[in-house]
Amino acid sequence: MNLYLLVFLLLAAGAVLERFRPQYKNYIYGVCWGLMTVLLCLRYGQGTDYITYEAIYNSIPLVVDFSSGYFFGASPEIGWRLLCALFRAFRAPFWVFTAALGLAEMLLLHRVLTKYTSFRTAGLFLAYPVLFIVYMLSGLRQGLAMCLFLGIALPFYLEKRWFAYVVSILLASSFHKAGYIWLILPVVYYLSTKIMLALVALSAAVGLFLQIPAVRAWILETFPSYHLWQFLYMGEISRFALAERLISCTVLTALWFLLRKAGEELEQSTELLLKAYLCGLCLYLLLMQNSYYASRYAAVFKVLECVLAVRLLMKERKAAKAAAVFFFGLTLFMGLKNMNAMIREGFYDSAQVNLLNFPYVSVFQQDRINDYTAYEEKYPGILESQMEDQELWLLEDGTE
Repeated sequence: MNLYLLVFLLLAAGAVLERFRPQYKNYIYGVCWGLMTVLLCLRYGQGTDYITYEAIYNSIPLVVDFSSGYFFGASPEIGWRLLCALFRAFRAPFWVFTAALGLAEMLLLHRVLTKYTSFRTAGLFLAYPVLFIVYMLSGLRQGLAMCLFLGIALPFYLEKRWFAYVVSILLASSFHKAGYIWLILPVVYYLSTKIMLALVALSAAVGLFLQIPAVRAWILETFPSYHLWQFLYMGEISRFALAERLISCTVLTALWFLLRKAGEELEQSTELLLKAYLCGLCLYLLLMQNSYYASRYAAVFKVLECVLAVRLLMKERKAAKAAAVFFFGLTLFMGLKNMNAMIREGFYDSAQVNLLNFPYVSVFQQDRINDYTAYEEKYPGILESQMEDQELWLLEDGTE
């Protein structure tokens, strides 16, 4: 059976059980966190970008060159390059690197859930479809940046420790540049929730305005840029993703207002989390013309659901219980959807693999990956391409 699916269903059961049997919630969480950690750390060759990241890892030079080209002219970002070089200096194979990375990410996730939620298994369950499946398993650089944001930067934001917050964001952004958008939160901290909702409406208006062909043409003529052209013309709106974000954000925002109106005692940190979460919706609406850009830059705020939603949904009010049922069903659906996407985009379906029989390949049986996908056949070509890319910093710096 698909172990990713099995653990996901156990998380769903654990989230329900800890709600109705809170005396056992620490034991439930410990088992669920342990299973997720083992699943993440001991996998081999799985995740849509695993093979590419292995090639990147093995192509990065061991010697750190302090030229400007090394730091600013190469991809991926410098934090990732230095981290890979550190592990390679100790001759660690890529699976050791991903195991260490996975453990660090799970510890960071543990820190934020322990610090800000009482029902931590529910937080793991909500984090599974997007943070775990899409980023921690596949998008390794952005997954690490997100976990650093949650585990280190988020407490600084909530405690208004701005210098430490900025430093931690710069650290996270050294692994993936999408993290720079988190630098907006010190401004958001001082805005009211009503202003944030007004910005959501304004973002929707701008996003819709960009659907007009004449407007897109005028923008490109005024600001000619390849990346702007790619954003305006090489993508399309994902109506499903847009609807999911609108509905999820509407439910959480409405629940927050209802709980306040009903006299429920809510901590200031919950409102701060809500305002940060609304930033994600603003970004998605602004960028909805291109679902690739919208998802990449809005997802860095969507991961806050694993904290914010738990804090709101676990209240005793009827509205909270109804919203909890909605989010439970939505999370189940999104988890199954994203696991299917991982199978499809990893070309496992070509070997008659489906959601139920998707094989878990561990570091102890690495050769088994070739039974399901042409891993050994594809890897040399990807490695050669990455080796060429890693030489670009020498050319940019004029050292060759």
